[in-house]
Amino acid sequence: MVEAPLSALVEAARTGDLTSFAALVRATQEMAYAVAWQVLRQEPDARDAVQEAYLRAFRRLGHLEEPEAFPGWLRRIVVAAALNQRRRTRTMWLQAEEPAAPAILDGVEQRWTEDQQRVLARALLTLSRDERRLCELHYHGGWTAERLARGQGVDAPAMRKRLQRIRDKLRKEVEMDEKRALGGHRLPENLPSHIIELLARPRLVDLPENPVSVVATTLRDAFPGFSTIELPEEVDLDAAVRRLGGDAVYIDRSKLQRIGEERVLRYDLTLPLLLAVRWEGATRSLAAAGKAYRRENESATHLEAFHQLEVFVIADRQAPDPVAFPGRILEAVDRVLDGPEVRITLTEYPMCARAWSLDVRREDEWVEVMAWGKYADWVLRALGADPARQVALGAGFGLERIAGLRYGIDDIRKIATARVA
Repeated sequence: MVEAPLSALVEAARTGDLTSFAALVRATQEMAYAVAWQVLRQEPDARDAVQEAYLRAFRRLGHLEEPEAFPGWLRRIVVAAALNQRRRTRTMWLQAEEPAAPAILDGVEQRWTEDQQRVLARALLTLSRDERRLCELHYHGGWTAERLARGQGVDAPAMRKRLQRIRDKLRKEVEMDEKRALGGHRLPENLPSHIIELLARPRLVDLPENPVSVVATTLRDAFPGFSTIELPEEVDLDAAVRRLGGDAVYIDRSKLQRIGEERVLRYDLTLPLLLAVRWEGATRSLAAAGKAYRRENESATHLEAFHQLEVFVIADRQAPDPVAFPGRILEAVDRVLDGPEVRITLTEYPMCARAWSLDVRREDEWVEVMAWGKYADWVLRALGADPARQVALGAGFGLERIAGLRYGIDDIRKIATARVA
């Protein structure tokens, strides 16, 4: 017996046709079980989660606006059911998808080889920022075309056409495997595949329902009047030394994600921010959010691509903002973690005259979530300021760590695919 296309089965099942829904189950049950088993690793639990997921899917079919999106929609429901089963004792339910991966689009790509998947990751880097954000909202964030359309001020058919053009563009890139472009620069053909994979991971700060985005927004609200700045993801270390006049690398150099001899993916947001600003005779208050990259053995506490929020002020010494800066930091942490027990410790950073780290107590351990400091005189001079007359301060927040504390997530690898219910 030849089954009808999934979209036709979805349309029929919406009317209450149990035969068509049974056909949907037959067509997707292997995928659903595999997804549940990846989360639970126990056959009985995985089967229970799949059964619960199909019951939810049947009840919610009327909310699925695009029938052809059924497989991805079902995957999200399966993982949500599996994760909900694992965290019965938690008060906050996080819906999640499968682990984040560059493979998106539709069911066709599920049959692609690993080489094709790598090429797709490379192709994602050729999209404009707006195109890539639409992709991430739609395929990683679960936004429907209708919701995207409302956000862009267009009608849903126009948005569907735009998404189709993006899909076609990506498929063409995969098929042709032409030279790639990144940020207006030619992307070397020999760019390491691991670097491509890291760059292709979604920017969680752009996905409104992701815990990282929620945390970043809450923290950012504690710094009104700060202008948002976009920063390059690549840093030339030789150029940085020439520009700043000193070594800004404070981590073990073996942890740098190298593109070339001295070209690396940014290991924090501080260095690219300092390279982007100059003292112009008036207070500058800036904020930036995005991914940073370090070579790590990924674990429950460390990622190779993680997210930070950086805030920065340069002003005359008599200006009020630098004086209020530590207070704003504590207010921001209070907002996002609801008055946690904190510990402030003197620390050292090579670019700072004085610096402090802030730890938050979680049960019987202290977790470092951010650090801030007053920049050294040599940094001020490099920015065109006079250390006798101006002062510069900066702070960096670790968004995954804070999100884990806020939502009770015990493994930060889960955050990339989580959604705040």
